Amino acid sequence: MKRSPLLLAIFLISFTLRTLAITASLNTDEGLWIYRGSQFIKRLLEADLTRTFLKHHPGVPNMWLSGTSMWLNCSLHKLFPGFLGVDLPSDLSACLNIQEFPISLYIIPRLVQAIVTSACMVYLYILSKRLFGKAVALCTISLLLLEPFFLAYQRFITTDALQADFSVLAILLFLSYLQKDSDRKSLLVSGVFLGLATAAKITALFLLPAVALLIVLIELGIWQSSFPKRGWKQQFQGFALWGATILVVFTLIFPAMWVSPGYVFTQIYKGILDESDRGFLFFLGQLTHSPGILFYPLVLAYRLSPVLQVGLLATSAVLLLPKLRQEQQKVPELAALVVISLCVLLILSVSDSKIDRYINLCLPILGLLAVVGWLKIISWVENWVGDRITHLPNFSSDRAPLTAVVLLLLQLIFLLPHYPHYLTYYNPLLGGVKVAQNIFMIGQGEGLEKAAQWLNQSPNVKEIKVASWYSRYFSTYFHGQTLPIDKRIPSGIQPWTQANRVVFYKNQLQRQLPEPKMLAYFAMQQPLYSVWFHDVDYVWVYPGSIPLAEDIKRIQFPLSLSFGEQVRLLGYDLNQTKLSANEDLIITFYWQFLAPLPPDIQLKIGLRKNSSSLNELSNAPLLNGYILPEQISPGTILRDVHKLKISPVKPQQHYQIEVGWVSPSQGKEFGRAVISKVIR
Repeated sequence: MKRSPLLLAIFLISFTLRTLAITASLNTDEGLWIYRGSQFIKRLLEADLTRTFLKHHPGVPNMWLSGTSMWLNCSLHKLFPGFLGVDLPSDLSACLNIQEFPISLYIIPRLVQAIVTSACMVYLYILSKRLFGKAVALCTISLLLLEPFFLAYQRFITTDALQADFSVLAILLFLSYLQKDSDRKSLLVSGVFLGLATAAKITALFLLPAVALLIVLIELGIWQSSFPKRGWKQQFQGFALWGATILVVFTLIFPAMWVSPGYVFTQIYKGILDESDRGFLFFLGQLTHSPGILFYPLVLAYRLSPVLQVGLLATSAVLLLPKLRQEQQKVPELAALVVISLCVLLILSVSDSKIDRYINLCLPILGLLAVVGWLKIISWVENWVGDRITHLPNFSSDRAPLTAVVLLLLQLIFLLPHYPHYLTYYNPLLGGVKVAQNIFMIGQGEGLEKAAQWLNQSPNVKEIKVASWYSRYFSTYFHGQTLPIDKRIPSGIQPWTQANRVVFYKNQLQRQLPEPKMLAYFAMQQPLYSVWFHDVDYVWVYPGSIPLAEDIKRIQFPLSLSFGEQVRLLGYDLNQTKLSANEDLIITFYWQFLAPLPPDIQLKIGLRKNSSSLNELSNAPLLNGYILPEQISPGTILRDVHKLKISPVKPQQHYQIEVGWVSPSQGKEFGRAVISKVIR
């Protein structure tokens, strides 16, 4: 096969995999990067260069791509109104200032990123072929293109894809430079790519100490067959030139650096400190602020495909066993990649803030290493079969196509069950997501679009208010109004108390956000709809505090019971009408508030054990205390849920529910009534 058709094939396959189901399963950070990109371009056009700094990551290549894509969206909308199926401001500045983005606005940014990342895959093949030969290069592309976790983040408009792609290119180019004394071009181009990677995500600088260690090992006389000693002075000069190139590229593509470099570096430093102390993490079944040293080994075990893992084990055997190592070509280059990967993983492990996606920085390198092991495995299999069966074709002259096909088919086995929600992949040999949910935070937005699509089927959906975790993501798909569930718990009325529906997400429940009290209020209720992936709940849709018209029609026990002139009970639901000892009774009231309430009015609920005895009623705050009576506007209908405990009794007794409204300051009872049928 000629080189040009092969390179085109790599690009097209990569592009297709990144754009299939292009509107499915956004990552929760993508909306933020679309917004930051829009603001980046807007401020650049306004010559407000300092404020082109928007995040400490700092995500500059992402903002260039997503920002110019949004500029293109706005321009297309102005030229062809209705083309995108959304209503955007005709003024460019106003269009770039919107904060919520319907799914159609993600298509062009994702296409643009797919072009860039696919071009990187082509260059990865070229550089891998230069360093390790055609077989390794072709098989590396075959493995990486279908590696589930890698592919998932390559599809997202986040910093991880560009950082990973630019970083591996920078490392391969630097290794080429180390091989040849006069190869300054590779050094400079390597600096360009690492400058881009650093501008995408500052943690790309974790590669610097790894490369410095390589240089030290080379000057100590290790790996001289591939990396000749140059002397400490020349090595230092090359490293300094490389670092200067990184800084120059970082500065050239970042407008804020043109006018306020001190401000940029200060904000990056502060942002890194804040992120390292983010907290609210979940690991090994419990909340933590700092997952321990086991985190990344477990991530590698669960997030990498068995195909990649088997290859890494085989490569380890090749490099560690003297006999196999003597038979292997390019051992110094492979050892250098091992050193870089281990250094990066070690540095990542030191930080308190640990997220599984951070391994993307070294994942392409791990893929390249794994391929070496697979080529050795195929060689062993061929030799074993050849010793037993004669007249077989001889593949030893070009093992690349056979190995590439084997890797392709094996990867498809693990990838296809997760299409297009590739982040739901966890190693099935270790129990998949059913086991992983007890170890890691689960979910980066996958499944929320299904909940939104289910809610979009509701009549008068545009009038429905839904409170959701990851509200920016949810609003991308939902046709009604989206309210936030804020983990910071601002003072005043919580937005979710004004919602018709409330949407919870898996990692939100794992981390008990925004707070356990709020989650416990909904946990005692039955969800209306759930989204499952591989037998694990990812999303729950609950009825909200403000019932819809259809909710009123479905009240289990309808009433029209007045409590003074202020409150009317429209009815109630029970989770069950017959209870055993120690069971909880869940009662849902539908209150209609007709007039302003006294500030100290209290709802009282209790149980009567027989028809003649009256008991002291207990305080029962509305919505578990998340809304006060004086905050309720006349005309509001409120769905209010309470839990009543049934004490163990012998013999079994009958119970009835009693409810009333009381104002202690006025010494006034607004009404008291027995409302339920007999509960046993």
